[in-house]
Amino acid sequence: MQVKQKVYEFYKGTVERVTAPRTVSAFLEKGVLSVPEFILAGDNLVAKCPTWSWEAGDPSKRKPYLPANKQFLVTRNVPCLRRAISVEEEYDAAGAEVVLDEDGEGWLATHGVQDRRGGRHSLYGHLGHREI
Repeated sequence: MQVKQKVYEFYKGTVERVTAPRTVSAFLEKGVLSVPEFILAGDNLVAKCPTWSWEAGDPSKRKPYLPANKQFLVTRNVPCLRRAISVEEEYDAAGAEVVLDEDGEGWLATHGVQDRRGGRHSLYGHLGHREI
């Protein structure tokens, strides 16, 4: 996995050095923002959603075309109606599988879980289904 990541980082760094950041909007055509659009959209997001904020990040990784205090957006303290433990308990009851990666970190398999009756388990089964 580390080799793939290093190759990707090299590729990404090369592309960023060769191509300049967008100065003209291409949002409608390609779905990408120019630098001024990104900053304006981020400012709007931060103003309307208190969980979002701008971050300066590591000085060695800063992009020169972005303001030093607006390198990326991060969201924190997002309220959640369900806690992760309740999701884990439901998957455990359905016979869920925890997959370990090479570092021994656990990931919860969230797709294709079979329940004890042989059908597919759904966390949202209590909501019912509607025909469209």
